[in-house]
Amino acid sequence: MAGFGYTILGFGSGGGGAPVSFDFLVVAGGGSGGDNGAPGGGGGGMRTSFPGGTQEELAPGDYAITVGAGPGPNSGGTKGGDSVFSTITSAGGGRGSGSENDAQNTGQGGAGGGGNPFGFAGNIPNTSPPQGAPGFSKGNPPAHPHQNTGGAGGGGGASGSGGGTPGQPGTSPSITGGAGTSNSISGSSTTYAGGGGGGTNGMNWPGGGGGSGGGGSGASGNGQGGDGSDGLGGGGGGGGGGSGANSGGDGGNGIVILRSPHIANVNVAPGSNSISTQPDHKVITFNVSGTLTVDGYNE
Repeated sequence: MAGFGYTILGFGSGGGGAPVSFDFLVVAGGGSGGDNGAPGGGGGGMRTSFPGGTQEELAPGDYAITVGAGPGPNSGGTKGGDSVFSTITSAGGGRGSGSENDAQNTGQGGAGGGGNPFGFAGNIPNTSPPQGAPGFSKGNPPAHPHQNTGGAGGGGGASGSGGGTPGQPGTSPSITGGAGTSNSISGSSTTYAGGGGGGTNGMNWPGGGGGSGGGGSGASGNGQGGDGSDGLGGGGGGGGGGSGANSGGDGGNGIVILRSPHIANVNVAPGSNSISTQPDHKVITFNVSGTLTVDGYNE
């Protein structure tokens, strides 16, 4: 969905009470695909503590949560918005760009956008474990070796697939979007942050499929790139390379999911965000930017 993430001001404020520990999943917005036979956008960066990682501990107070937006495309794609929880920031997916010289480095991101000739770096800025993979380099149809096409976007998360080593440009060619990373903090296993497929120039060679985790499909001919999935942070697919203006797909909005003990006293705003209470824990889902209120534990 096109748009921009926003943050409600205030990092933490409030009085006494016991701090609450949270597991987290923070997925940024995916990058949008480029136009006219262009590369796919990278999946949003993905960072998580679940299962078994280091939790974030918050004292009672109000905390701003940012959910990164998946942008609409322009002639060279657009980088996705960052998502933020406490000290954890996941970087937006890189744009799908056919420009070798990206002066603003907007092809780089949580997962890198596809490129031509090389994919853009993922895991930018560097995190451990990695928040995403690099994008893929351009490909050539086997039956039409002189026909270039845009590379696919890389997948987000520590297990995301891409065109090379996290932190470096992608040199492996592919028009199929990189797979994202699965996580079950919500209570069911879900794959997030798939890369967008690359668009192709010809009418007879289909665009690349989107990566698992909500990546949009690339287009061929006069087609428009597919949108990345909202709530998954998927990258947008590259537009087809036929005549006319064939835009890439939108990046998908990200998501922030938290998990606390079931006796934690927490609230969220606005109402499009939610809390689900289970027998031994609570699942707190931010679909849009908002506020988390922490007030210790219920007696």
